[in-house]
Amino acid sequence: MDFSFKIGGAAGEGVMVIGRTAGKLFTRGGYYVFGYPEYPSLIRGGHNSYQIRISDEKVLSPSKYTNIVVALNKNSVKFHKDSLSKDGILLYDSAIDLSGVEIREDIIKCGLPVLGLLKEANAEPKMANVLLLGAMIGLVKYPVEMLNELIRQEFSRKGEEVVNKNIAAAKVAYEYVMKNAKTPIDIKPVGQPKLYISGNEATGIGAIAAGMKFYAAYPMTPATNLLHFLVQNQEKEKIVVVQTEDEITAAQMMIGAFYAGARGMVGTSGGGFALMTESVGMSALAETPSVFYLAQRVGPSTGMPTWTEQADIFQVIGASQGEFLRIILAPGDVEECFYQTAEAFNLAEKYQFPVFILSDKFLAESHYTVDSFDTEKITIDRGRVAKNLAPLSEGERFHRYMITDDGVSPRTFPGMENGEHVATSYEHREDSFTTEDFDMRAEQVNKRAKKLEKILEESWAPNVYGDGILTLAVWGSQKGPALEAQKLLKSEGIEIKVVHFSWLYPLNKEKVAAAIGNGKKVIAENNSTGMFAKLLKMETGIEFDTTILKYTGRQFFPEQLAMAVKEAMNGRRKIVIKEGFDNYEFYYPYKYEEQERKKAEEAKEKTEVSG
Repeated sequence: MDFSFKIGGAAGEGVMVIGRTAGKLFTRGGYYVFGYPEYPSLIRGGHNSYQIRISDEKVLSPSKYTNIVVALNKNSVKFHKDSLSKDGILLYDSAIDLSGVEIREDIIKCGLPVLGLLKEANAEPKMANVLLLGAMIGLVKYPVEMLNELIRQEFSRKGEEVVNKNIAAAKVAYEYVMKNAKTPIDIKPVGQPKLYISGNEATGIGAIAAGMKFYAAYPMTPATNLLHFLVQNQEKEKIVVVQTEDEITAAQMMIGAFYAGARGMVGTSGGGFALMTESVGMSALAETPSVFYLAQRVGPSTGMPTWTEQADIFQVIGASQGEFLRIILAPGDVEECFYQTAEAFNLAEKYQFPVFILSDKFLAESHYTVDSFDTEKITIDRGRVAKNLAPLSEGERFHRYMITDDGVSPRTFPGMENGEHVATSYEHREDSFTTEDFDMRAEQVNKRAKKLEKILEESWAPNVYGDGILTLAVWGSQKGPALEAQKLLKSEGIEIKVVHFSWLYPLNKEKVAAAIGNGKKVIAENNSTGMFAKLLKMETGIEFDTTILKYTGRQFFPEQLAMAVKEAMNGRRKIVIKEGFDNYEFYYPYKYEEQERKKAEEAKEKTEVSG
């Protein structure tokens, strides 16, 4: 079973609440759910949508098409009707005037007298979203009792009266569609509840499991939800969360936490990270660990703040001036967000330099279903911390930057007896005094570079899924769409191999070559220039036969990737994906409405002239 709903409405109408609640509802029934939100960078007036895709098997991506569209207003009907699959259902407020809106004949229209039902339930107008949720699950005959239980949990803090009114609103709509809309769809709970969690939340849980004690951030979409999540849990988890006055301060405070002996992390997006790059270099030269969480969005500059892209990889590789090592990780789903975030702290402290977790809007804000996270798999490695130090002579400092065989020097924390040293942005001697001695400079550069050998040994190889006549390589968040495309192609008798990179830099040439193998090679990326393909060629010499690119502000849909792979099999070297039927500017409906107004005025003028 593979079924999807899409809810659409104006910002402020509760679209996201319906979507997340429905996702939780089906997850509690044992289903695998993928929740995918879309919204513009407007507080009110823009159009929001939320798609939930449910299945009795794991789902890793939204679908291009949907089975039921729930429309809270006329724009929602206009914008989403063409995304309905054959014999799809359009559930809408019957007070909406659909004149002038062309709707395919195969679509089942289900009008709901929203105001009348709210009155019957003695509910308030703002409860229309819950009423529509009740109607939505009624269309598929899902138990309303499970919704009632969820409403009690979600609204209990608002009092018994609010809870009861919402339950009544959901119930009256549920009964209305059960009586008046005869649909063949019957979805019943199938198993035990699962977790329904976003990429940002999984990252936060992974950080807490790894012993993070300090988080700093200046709000920036799409990393802001991580800040909110950690604020909500700081007392329970005994962590310190600080919303700083700017991104520079956030990065500096996080590095200060590591220097003091506490694990810290900073979160931002591309524009905010641009302000942090000087701090990256300081962390590298002072060999003070640091962990940066970067949730990418469309750039450059402000770009499209609430949409997704994979275009910051070279910004991270080139952050700060000079030469130094760093590690870049790019989780592909919420499970990797959890485990790889925890590992990022180990890597940062083991090698004493910056480690980056590279996410994006698609992964950060989408909701996935997982059975559980296993905290027993999380190990904490604080790296090489000095112990039982010999007494220092007067004026002597601890040799914090001692030349070692593997380039990693023992660390001390403030307050450790005989561990006194300074950590600054200046080049230094082994005893931490600043220096401009040429030979010492070269020795320290070589010392830091020695870490590379162990890093490449420890780096994990790309994950390989399946086998076939063609290899499709992706990185980060596009893991889900690629694996779903693999399923679609298999249903057509086409077998392909998917190779997913979550360790982006530095790259072990042998491990990468073994994963990709021989034969036809295709890479898909959410940017316009094939950035990771270029990095792979620079680091490993591997070239791809075909590059599939998408840079509209949306991630790949599985249907798009499957189609592009078939074109690659026919010899296409470069494929650029556009949106197709829903390539609209509907997220700013006032533009659409302005066009409609002008058309009406022009039609009126023509009528007056002809009259």
